[in-house]
Amino acid sequence: MAHQQQKDYLCLHDGTHLAPKCILCGKCLEVCPLVAATGREELSPRAKFHLAERAADAGNGLDEKKAARLAAMCLACGRCEKACPHGLCGPELASKLRAKHPGWREWLWRQWLTKPGALWPTAGALAKLVPGGFAPDTVRTMLKQLAALHGGRNIQPWLGVARYDACGSGKKAVLFEGCTARYAKPHWSETARQIVTGLGYELEPDARFECCGCSLGHAGLEDAQGAMQRANVEAWRKAGRPQVIAFCATCRCGLRSYTHIDLGWETFEREEWLRSVVPLAGLMGETEFQILDNAPDAVHYHRPCHGSGGDQDRQFLSRAMGGRLKKAGLERCCGFGGVMQLADPGLSRAVAARCWEYFDARPGEQLVTGCSACVLQLAANAPEGVAVGHWLEVIRP
Repeated sequence: MAHQQQKDYLCLHDGTHLAPKCILCGKCLEVCPLVAATGREELSPRAKFHLAERAADAGNGLDEKKAARLAAMCLACGRCEKACPHGLCGPELASKLRAKHPGWREWLWRQWLTKPGALWPTAGALAKLVPGGFAPDTVRTMLKQLAALHGGRNIQPWLGVARYDACGSGKKAVLFEGCTARYAKPHWSETARQIVTGLGYELEPDARFECCGCSLGHAGLEDAQGAMQRANVEAWRKAGRPQVIAFCATCRCGLRSYTHIDLGWETFEREEWLRSVVPLAGLMGETEFQILDNAPDAVHYHRPCHGSGGDQDRQFLSRAMGGRLKKAGLERCCGFGGVMQLADPGLSRAVAARCWEYFDARPGEQLVTGCSACVLQLAANAPEGVAVGHWLEVIRP
């Protein structure tokens, strides 16, 4: 299958996509991963827009809160926005509905993302103690995700750096780790630091960035999202406005969307921020790699829904891994969906199963991706004997 470049989906949540009305053309049904995995049209963006419009009319007898809960069943992949002739955004609608009708799921998601330092290590340690064999499939999957927050490497390095391209010589940069790397996978950050330094960049001290805010916005938690966005911009200013290097596709997507929001920007600062936020894979230049003896015969690459417009991860991995990189490029959502993990974990699991069907991975093979959430989701749903990790895990810097 020929590879097609995917346009960036930016997590805006500012209401700008909701002005036109859905014309019920059905283009979104062709791309929605929930529809593809379940065949249920009521989960489609078209149905969501129609239901939300009807529920807002008090005279039709619909329970607005229940209708809103169904309409908010969204993975926030953003595919519908690109397919819609009017550019209507299902994740934007779901975010607004969740904000208007918050429940225990949104409350719990707020705690999870605003207090990761306290909650994640504890939850991960406890999940490892629960015997998964006695739990239902959906609960067992969630336990695997939580346990991954208290684990080490999923993959041992097998791609060694032979020679760095010093393309960053004389440039200042700061690393945006993201929550998963900072609180659960510190070896990702350590590898990234060594790579950035090897590329010649002058790496600034830890700027202590907050969460990018992307998943908070999807959950309708706009106040918490806004606070983190403003804190991150201020941290960037205090660091001297250096280049911000991200290695999580969703984090990069969330960071780039800041320029569409009023965060108290100074003159020309929006443009400078947008130029500053860059993916690590796009900085590799002509860095040379060598395959080590412990390399697997086959590696698959999952392309994240968020922030993959430049497709730098796939291009870099294809050049570095050569023929070992097998299937890459088909855009199937992993099914993580943020707060959907609490709203309907069964739906999330069904989408993940469909994603794995495409790869048809065998024991001993590996799958890598460039999104922290995708790593957790795909690892929790992986076939027996297939290792899943961030692509940073395969690199020996």
